[in-house]
Amino acid sequence: MKQAPAFSVYDPFKDKEITNETYKGRPLVLTFWTSWCPDSHRDLQKKEVLYTQTGNVSFAMLNVNVTGRERAHQAGQKYARAHEMKIPMAEDRGTDVYERYQCQGVPTTVLITPDGKIAEQFGDNTPFEEIMKHFPSFLQEPSIRKETGKGGE
Repeated sequence: MKQAPAFSVYDPFKDKEITNETYKGRPLVLTFWTSWCPDSHRDLQKKEVLYTQTGNVSFAMLNVNVTGRERAHQAGQKYARAHEMKIPMAEDRGTDVYERYQCQGVPTTVLITPDGKIAEQFGDNTPFEEIMKHFPSFLQEPSIRKETGKGGE
C-alpha cells in the first residue's frame, strides 16, 4: 500500500481546517464529490445510511466537495444543508486535494488505513455495493484490528 497524500481542507460549517493528521490512528473513508453530479448524489445517500447505522464508531468518514469542479459558488454547502448531511463535509481548495489523489471523476472513494496508507481507491464508475465488498478486508487491516481491539492480536 502506498502512503496517502497529505491533505488540508476547510470545514465551512465548523470554520476549521481538517488535515490527514485529524484522522491519524483511525480508518478513514474519504469521498470526493460535487453537488451537480447524479452519481455523487446516489453515492452520498448510501454513505449517509452507512454513517448513521454504524454510529461512526470503528471508522471515520469525510466528504470533500471539489469546489474547483462546482458550477456555482458554495454549491456544496447548499447541497449539504438542503440534504441535512450528517457526514462531516469539507471543501477542497479548487481541485488541489482531488488532484493529489489522482481522481479521474466524482464520486471517488478512498479507504485510508489508520497509519495513513491507501487500502483501496474507487473511481466514479464504481457502484457503492462494490466498495462495500472491500469494507470487511479494509476494517480487518492489521493496523485497524490493533487500533479497534478486534482481531485477537
